[in-house]
Amino acid sequence: MAIKKRKETTDLTVIPASEVSLTITIGNAQIGASVVRSDANEQIIAKGDIRNLKLGKAEDIRGKTLKVTTNILDSNTLTNGMVVTCYFESCKPNVVVFQDEVKSDGDILSFLLDFNFR
Repeated sequence: MAIKKRKETTDLTVIPASEVSLTITIGNAQIGASVVRSDANEQIIAKGDIRNLKLGKAEDIRGKTLKVTTNILDSNTLTNGMVVTCYFESCKPNVVVFQDEVKSDGDILSFLLDFNFR
């Protein structure tokens, strides 16, 4: 079992006077989970299946970076393709999709994602 890492950084524009939340989905019938951290202190905000995670008010998170690690196990024998989709409520863009693939069945892909709130 090999582990492949992919690092990405995305800038998001926060809609003023709004509440920002995050949902993460893993596609292609693969399995995995995420860890969400604050850049300020590396404290874990949430881990596992991320659904409608409240990140805070626009004014409070603007200028900060959210660090997300999503590890995906290639459990679908029909494809080695991996997809992780991050849905942000009250941000532009509000959907960010990352795609990649591993070489062999059973390999792991680790997406290391930084989201800069502007």
